[in-house]
This record gives sequence, C-alpha cells and structure tokens, in this order.
Amino acid sequence: MQKCNAEVSIIMPAFNAEKTIKESIESVLQQTFKEWILIVIDDNSSDLTYSIIESYKKIDNRIILLKTPLHE
Repeated sequence: MQKCNAEVSIIMPAFNAEKTIKESIESVLQQTFKEWILIVIDDNSSDLTYSIIESYKKIDNRIILLKTPLHE
C-alpha cells in the first residue's frame, strides 16, 4: 500500500454499485479540500463496480481499491 500524508480518510463500501459509484467518487474528487485519501472496498460485486473504481484509481493515486476476500 502506498504512503499517504492525507489529513482525511474516506472509506466507501461498494457492492454492485455500477449505477452510482461514478457519482460517489466524482463527489469526492470535486471537493475543494484536497488532502484526502479515498479507500473504496468492493464487496465482490458481480457487476462493473470493480473495474469502474479501478479506472479512477489509475488517474488519481489518492484512491485505494480493496476487495473483500471470498468466504468459502
């Protein structure tokens, strides 16, 4: 995991949120306060949620993407 000097940590859970995840991430990106880190935790979505978050992660290194482990 990367080192971050953020003053604010935002934790965003996500499950099958492809219809709303872009708007949620954009809301964070548009804040005037910029010293933040966004941790998005995908709960094994079966839609495009993970790949959408991944695309944002590639353009902003303040976004961290985690995936919950599968339970057998």
